[in-house]
Amino acid sequence: MRFLFVGGGTGGHLAPALGLAEALRERGHETLFLSGGREVEQDFLREAGPAVPLGTERGRLPRPLRLLRAMVRARRQARAFRPDLVVGLGGLTGAAALAARRGRPLVLLEGNRVVGRGVRLLRPFASGALTLFPEPAAELPNGVCVGPVGRRALRPRPPAEARAHFGLPAEGPVLLLTGGSQGALALNRAVAAAAAALAADGVRLLAAAGPGKEEELRRAAVAAGLTAVVRGHLAEMGAAYSAADLALCRGGAATVAELWLHRLPAVIVPYPGHADRQQVWNARALEPGVEMVEEPAAAVQRARELLADEALRARMRTALAATAPAEGLEQGVRILEEIAGRRA
Repeated sequence: MRFLFVGGGTGGHLAPALGLAEALRERGHETLFLSGGREVEQDFLREAGPAVPLGTERGRLPRPLRLLRAMVRARRQARAFRPDLVVGLGGLTGAAALAARRGRPLVLLEGNRVVGRGVRLLRPFASGALTLFPEPAAELPNGVCVGPVGRRALRPRPPAEARAHFGLPAEGPVLLLTGGSQGALALNRAVAAAAAALAADGVRLLAAAGPGKEEELRRAAVAAGLTAVVRGHLAEMGAAYSAADLALCRGGAATVAELWLHRLPAVIVPYPGHADRQQVWNARALEPGVEMVEEPAAAVQRARELLADEALRARMRTALAATAPAEGLEQGVRILEEIAGRRA
């Protein structure tokens, strides 16, 4: 069978879709991704198999005209690919799933605890929905909470092996800094300002600073004598989570799912620009396995305190294990196959 994935924009939209597509291909199915074309998507889509940018995120045309053009392109791609099922990922590009359906069933993916605007737009046309949290499953047609969806790049490794992969010492606490797929300058700068204090604490830093945002943090680490691996993007996030003792991060859908999968305690600094405060709601679902601190400098200070308290981090891991849903990849793939099979 053929599965067409339409949408993107951030890792939260793409990450669970990548895991599903990977598993579908392993079972002999064909997949195709239609994405917006943002630079940040390309790091994810290297894992995705065939992918075509629709151009919603780039160009001189006004946004509505870019979306209209993307819908024309999506319909053309769907006509050639002939999918048995279309998966809508949300984001602006996700609206192009309406043009790509061509009478085929549409299934939505929602990774946030609050249903996003792109998914709400597609809701009346959907045959089903797969969600990370139970609350949106209750709002969406035939919604099923499958929990976090893994993929090959997220597979855990032994901690010593994971640290060696990044060239980090086997001993000492490791702080994983990630602002999500796009990075977060506010978090990068807060860590850069505290680089000398982190070095004095004996902390090692592993940072996914965001594409084009790594140099300032890298320079600060060198100047402070902080042992640090700073990259724009970390492709092997399973190794990164396995190497870390604590994460300092945003609270996007992909990040919270991965924290749950790896049972990694975290200090979450929710992105302040969302009107629906979706990252606040995401973070609250993981408490007390994570702590939420809204001011970046205060969050770094709290991360230092937690890195010095191994017993508290152990209790946070236990809390994450107690609240985490089962890994949802197998269930998600089975649901997609069942819905597609009704029309194949």
